[in-house]
Amino acid sequence: MRIVQLATLSATLLIAAPAIAQSTTQAGSSATTSAQTAKTAVEEKKICKRLDSTGTRMEKRVCLTKDEWKKVEEEVK
Repeated sequence: MRIVQLATLSATLLIAAPAIAQSTTQAGSSATTSAQTAKTAVEEKKICKRLDSTGTRMEKRVCLTKDEWKKVEEEVK
C-alpha cells in the first residue's frame, strides 16, 4: 500500500514541477501587476464582524469590505 502511495506522490510531483516553475517565471516578469494587486488589496480590506444566528448560540463570523458593509446596512434600513 505504501508503495502505491509513494508512486502516486512521486508522479504528482513530477507532473507539477514544470507548472510551478512556469508560474514563478511569470510572477517575476509581471512586477507591475503585483503592485496593482497589492494596491487593490489594501483598498479592499475585509472587516470581520460576529453576528448572532437564529436557532443557535454560536455566533457567525462575516467578513466583508467597507462598501459591502454599507450595502448591507442600507438593505437593513
